[in-house]
Amino acid sequence: MKIVNHQLLSKDFFIPKWEIKHLFLGTFNPEGGEEVNYFYGRNRNQTWKLLSEIFKDEFNPKEFDQFLTKLKKHKIACMDMIKSVKVINEDISLITGKGYSDSKIINNTIEREHNTTNIIEVIKKNPGVRLYSTWGKGPIIKNWNVEIDKIGPIISLTSPSMAAKVPKGEKKYDYMLEDWLHKIKK
Repeated sequence: MKIVNHQLLSKDFFIPKWEIKHLFLGTFNPEGGEEVNYFYGRNRNQTWKLLSEIFKDEFNPKEFDQFLTKLKKHKIACMDMIKSVKVINEDISLITGKGYSDSKIINNTIEREHNTTNIIEVIKKNPGVRLYSTWGKGPIIKNWNVEIDKIGPIISLTSPSMAAKVPKGEKKYDYMLEDWLHKIKK
C-alpha cells in the first residue's frame, strides 16, 4: 500500500485563514498527478472562468499572487474533502493519472483520510459561509456520506468540467453559468 497525499497539503492556503463567505468543496488533487496552483486548476475545468463572470473580476490561478488576493477580496476559498488516500501499488496510476476520476477515489477499494475536521473548523470561524460542491448527488458510499453529513447543507452546482453532461440542446458553458448565477449569492 502507498499513501498518496493531496498535492496542496503543505501549502498555507490548504486550510484558508482569511474571511470566507463562499467555500467550494472538491474531492482530491493527488500528488504525482497534473500539478495545479490552486484547487480546480486543470485546463478543462471552468470554475475560475465562471466565478470571474459572477464576481466581475478576473480569477487566473496562473497569476497566483493576484489570484489569491482576489479570492480574499471576494471571500472565496476552496477545500477538498480528502487529504490522502491509501492505494495498492498496482492502482497508483488510477489515482495519479490523467483525469482524476472521482470514481477511482471515492469507492470501496480506496482508504481515504478525510479533511472533514479542518472544513468544520473553517465553517465555525466563518458563520454564514455558503458551501458549494460540484460532485452532484455524490457517491453512495456510507463513510463518504457520513463525512459529508458532518459539515452541513451543501449547495450543489453543475459540474464545471467540459466533460460533464448537460440536458440535450443546452450549450454546456451557458448552462453551467446560468446554474451558478442562480445559486451563488454575492
